[in-house]
Amino acid sequence: MIAQKIYEKNNVQIGVNDKFIYNSTIYMFWKNGASLLDETYYSSNKPILLKKKDLKSKKKGYFLYRFFNLEFAPEQWLQKNGYKLIKY
Repeated sequence: MIAQKIYEKNNVQIGVNDKFIYNSTIYMFWKNGASLLDETYYSSNKPILLKKKDLKSKKKGYFLYRFFNLEFAPEQWLQKNGYKLIKY
């Protein structure tokens, strides 16, 4: 098993990769339940900047929530942006 380097900042943990890897999930919530509607991963050579990282949209009878999270980033970028190595 190969150990994965993990960095942390503000209780957010990010793994090391040569690219920026993001996870986007969309959930639907209604009165008696919730469901994952979509999950997509994105890869980029540079950070993706969004005006709003997480979105909430109210529809008739339900809410949609989108979460957009950085999962992996280049080690040099993590160190430059104040992330600290917590596990190797």
